[in-house]
This record gives sequence, structure tokens and C-alpha cells, in this order.
Amino acid sequence: MNVKQHIHIHLVSDATGETTHQLARAALGQFSGSQPIEHVWTLVRTKEHLSNIDDMITEVGGVVFSSISNPEIRSELEQICQRQNVPHLGILDHAVHILSQKLGKPASGAVGGQHRMDEAYFHRMEALEFAVHHDDGQGMNALKDADMLLVGVSRSSKTPTSIYLANRGYKVANYPLVPGITPPLELMTKHNIMIIGLIKEARRLSQIRQNRLESMKDNSNEDYADIRKINEELTQARRLYQEQGWPIIDVSRKSIEETAAEIIKIYHLWREQNAHGQTASFICSWSSTHSCERKPGTTTNVRQCMHCL
Repeated sequence: MNVKQHIHIHLVSDATGETTHQLARAALGQFSGSQPIEHVWTLVRTKEHLSNIDDMITEVGGVVFSSISNPEIRSELEQICQRQNVPHLGILDHAVHILSQKLGKPASGAVGGQHRMDEAYFHRMEALEFAVHHDDGQGMNALKDADMLLVGVSRSSKTPTSIYLANRGYKVANYPLVPGITPPLELMTKHNIMIIGLIKEARRLSQIRQNRLESMKDNSNEDYADIRKINEELTQARRLYQEQGWPIIDVSRKSIEETAAEIIKIYHLWREQNAHGQTASFICSWSSTHSCERKPGTTTNVRQCMHCL
């Protein structure tokens, strides 16, 4: 039986704390069996704010991750950590130093610079609104402004992936494949947008759908979670993707972030090739786990295969 190793982590930020939180979680992911106890300190902008942090570090110790722009506040925090003999990492310090050297000028020291309400911020908000209005097959007659369209059977992570991509600034629509209903291919292919097919293992889909039926107390739709019916859905979905030449991503063992990263990679290559009037291509390395039927080492169109990325 594995015993969880507890560690106190102080996340100190002069803004929302999102950056320090993400870095800490990413680092902790490298240590199985660790159990973090997080102490979140946001909007730390005066020396008075540091007093409570000092008291908590005295009480529990731990590790400090910080993102502080004000040099005086940052210096005071460093002194506290030295006095308490607690490890401290200013998570942006090294990156800012490298950029400062390369650009030949000092950092601005702006608090929460990555969160400012600039053009990029409003673009993300617009993308989020677009994703909501084009979720689950809505707005299929208005896809001209979309960057991409995700297609997949029910519970194949279309909506959460769309929302995540929208938060990255991409306008994403998604369409659910429903047995017995022909997808509106004319509307889907009318505009020059990237279309990607999502699939998931039948057993995983069956479990997810069964849980959904139980939570909704729905006993009238037995086929929805029936694994034989799901296999039929997936076969039809794969056939559609291959007929249309859409790249396929199996999301069975991928997090939303991993799926989105794969989509973004495909999208940018597709955009780059489109800008030069070329067809995006990859080298197929062949694998029994993906749907590409090309021979090993042959060049294939991205619209036919993307699993060798």
C-alpha cells in the first residue's frame, strides 16, 4: 500500500495565481504518490500582505512558488524564504531574464500582464461565445467564421475540447453524429475550415453513457450505452471520416489538453499549407492502433492520416 507523501506548497502571486498554479501542478505531476497541500496567496501587492504568508510558512514550512512583478515585494518574499530556510522559485524570473537579454531591454514589471484586457483577451471571449453558440450541432448554417469543426459520436469530448480551444483563441464548432440522422455535409464542407473526427474506445463510451443515463434516471434508451450499438456507431463514424478525408483523433487515453494540442498542431500545419496552396502531408509510420491504411514510410495527405504525428 502506497503512503501519500504530503507537501505544503505556497502559491504566491500579485495577480490571479493561475500561472503559479499551473506550473506547480505540472511539476507535481512528475512525482507519483505526492499529495500537495496548497496555500494560495493571490493579489499580493504590498509588504503587509506578506505578513500572513510569513506566519503560515513558519507554521507548516514547505515550498514557495511565486510570480511577483514588484522587485521590492519579490525581494521581501525571498528574504522571508531565506530566513525560514524554505525553497523558493520565482517561476517567471528565468524566462524574463532570457527575454530581457534577447530584446535588449528590461521587463516592464506590469502586474498580471498576461491577464490584461487587450485585443487577445477580447478575441478569446469572442471565441468562447462562438463555441457556445455552435455547440452540439447549433449554427451549422453559419460556419464561415469558424477555424475548425469537431465531429464525433455522443460523449467523445467534443464540447470540452471546443471550450478549451476557444480559451486558446480558436473559434470551434462541433457536431454530434447521431444514429439514423445524416450529417449536413453540404453545410459542413461549404467553407474552408479544418474538420476533425473524434473517436473513443467503445468500452469507455459505454461506461460514460451508462453513468449519464443513471444520473438522468433514464431507462428508456437502452441502445445508447449498448456496446454493440456503440461499435456500430464508431464503424459508421470512421467510414464517414475516411470518405470525407478528415483526420481522426482517438481521445480514449488523452486528456482534453492533449487532444487540443494535437488539434492545434494539425490546424497550424493545415493553415500553413493552405496559405501556400499546398496539401498538408505527413509520413505514415504505420501502427495497428490507428486507421491509416497507407504502407509504412509513405507520404499521405493530412486529410487521410494524422496518427503518425
